[in-house]
Amino acid sequence: MDHRGRRARLTGADCTSCGAAIPGDRIAVLADRGDIAFVELHCAACGSVTLSVVLAADPEGVRLDTATHPELDPATEARLAGAPALVEADVTTMRRFLAGWTGDLRTLLGGPDGPASHA
Repeated sequence: MDHRGRRARLTGADCTSCGAAIPGDRIAVLADRGDIAFVELHCAACGSVTLSVVLAADPEGVRLDTATHPELDPATEARLAGAPALVEADVTTMRRFLAGWTGDLRTLLGGPDGPASHA
């Protein structure tokens, strides 16, 4: 189903989980509608499977939408990239906090009078 040669042009795309290059034989073109295609990337390095949308940038190339955090704007992503990694103590503290939490998710994440709105 890869009559447009998308697999060959996507060879070497970065894994969204670990950043390793994905070889062409681990890229599956699931659907191709000309200016948009849906692909599945299988990373041999970390074992993750990513579904991605490919948008045709021009007749000669494609652009793979595999942003690490597409929900974040560039400034927020840059700020968070410099944050220290979570450690076991962080997970334990959060688990203890959530065990006693009686509010809803919206309030927890910073809705009216939630913890984030007082930060």
